[in-house]
Amino acid sequence: MCFKGIPYAKPNVGRNKFQMPEPADNWEGTYDATYHRSSCPYFCMLEQEMKGNEDCLYINVYTSVLDKEARKAVMVWFHGGSFNGGFGDDLFYGPDFLVEKNVVLVTLNYRLGPIGFLNTGDQNAPGNAGLKDQVMALKWVKDNIHYFGGCPNRVTIFGEDAGASSVQFHMMSPMSDGLFNAAILQSGTAVSTWAMSYKARELAFKLGDKLGIETDDSAELVDRLAGFTAKELIAASGELMKTENTMNGRFAAFLPSVEVDLGQEIFLPADPWTLLKTGKIADVPVMAGITTDESAFFVQMMLGNIDQMNENFEDFLPDDLNITDAAHKNRLGENLKSFYFGDKNHERVHDGEYLTLISRHGDGGYTVRHSAVLSEAPMLDDVMFDAAAALTLEVLSTRISAPIYEYIFSYEAPFGMMKNLYHVDDGVAHGDEMTYEFYSDMLKNIPQPGSPAERMTQIFTTLLTNFAKDGNPTSKLDEFVDVNWEPRGSEDNYLNINQELKMEQGLLQDRKDFWMNLYKNILG
Repeated sequence: MCFKGIPYAKPNVGRNKFQMPEPADNWEGTYDATYHRSSCPYFCMLEQEMKGNEDCLYINVYTSVLDKEARKAVMVWFHGGSFNGGFGDDLFYGPDFLVEKNVVLVTLNYRLGPIGFLNTGDQNAPGNAGLKDQVMALKWVKDNIHYFGGCPNRVTIFGEDAGASSVQFHMMSPMSDGLFNAAILQSGTAVSTWAMSYKARELAFKLGDKLGIETDDSAELVDRLAGFTAKELIAASGELMKTENTMNGRFAAFLPSVEVDLGQEIFLPADPWTLLKTGKIADVPVMAGITTDESAFFVQMMLGNIDQMNENFEDFLPDDLNITDAAHKNRLGENLKSFYFGDKNHERVHDGEYLTLISRHGDGGYTVRHSAVLSEAPMLDDVMFDAAAALTLEVLSTRISAPIYEYIFSYEAPFGMMKNLYHVDDGVAHGDEMTYEFYSDMLKNIPQPGSPAERMTQIFTTLLTNFAKDGNPTSKLDEFVDVNWEPRGSEDNYLNINQELKMEQGLLQDRKDFWMNLYKNILG
């Protein structure tokens, strides 16, 4: 049974465009929950046009039974899209595979881009409105999910890309305390280089500059920004990024950011590293991992930056290293280059040849298949995804007592959700695991009976739903899941997820050691 487009918060419009959400009003009579409402405004890269409108804070619930006593495990999905794109409906995130495993699935929209993440460092635009939308949705689930056969005390939050980052932000946020019981992070963390803005107020005023607002007063800035359409704000945000460094994977200006304490409820009181190191994080079971070729379809985004790659390798360094000394930053950039490429000279190489060294797989007009070279230097994987995941779990494992289940998704198939959308030929790309997690109305990815894809779908959804039900992904073994997944523990255990499951140890150990050293001052 599907219940689509249920309002969980009022539309934030006018002067409230950038503020905390308010609960939706009750309705009279019967509500038509047979169709999805609008996504929140964003620029669709695939179709090269604006999508959505500001009346967008809706939730979808999928269940097999309407029994208040069923008390099924609940899985709440936060979609990805770098906090600047995407939506939560079944065009991509259909319930079919998960709900048949006897859980209740919840998906939702939240505000994105400048509307969701403008932060002036004061009450005019406190920041993180999009994440506060998610909190409001979790409160709605807490109050209402029993009507749909779900248990409010068996809630697992999960997401991919920015959705995974959202999950970890909720683990750190005082606003989310008590609203969930387990967490799944797929290819994203709160410390991923693209997940945080460290100059939010500066970017807010730069956005004003792009729109012809000349002021140093945040109240005036926000008043005038609120008068622009979503399309105008998002277009100006895109123009703003043309002058920002995107080499390290931060492709968007408006992202989660630290909030100033002004007496209001605060979602993010400090930066993620500080919260993580001080143990201010929910002690709940965690399942987290990556795919083997995360950066496969991001390669094409780098094609216009070949000269910058050669001349300013330090631009690959993540912003959270907070390196202000130019000479020191240059040395670290050279260390990065040396670690992945040794003494190779890249000053006069062809675009395609250079990119084979940066990511193991990719296409988008430049077919990347030089496997002997590619396996040497998965640098973009680490810069954008893998290093943050490794360091997060390394620190997290010393801060919580609940089990952490680490994985790598290595099953490569001809058809993958992101590979199909972005025309990548090889590898297990960022987001490809979702092919075996959700049915997509766009991609029509129902696997053939008895096919490898059907087996992979059974394996992955069983692991996910076992975890949601019991806090242990292999709590029940069957013909598809026949290996006991041991928690990460002191031996760095992880599960290699493929047609046959295999326990291994020390995921990306040498690369993790390099990044641990790079972050030694941050990690303490």
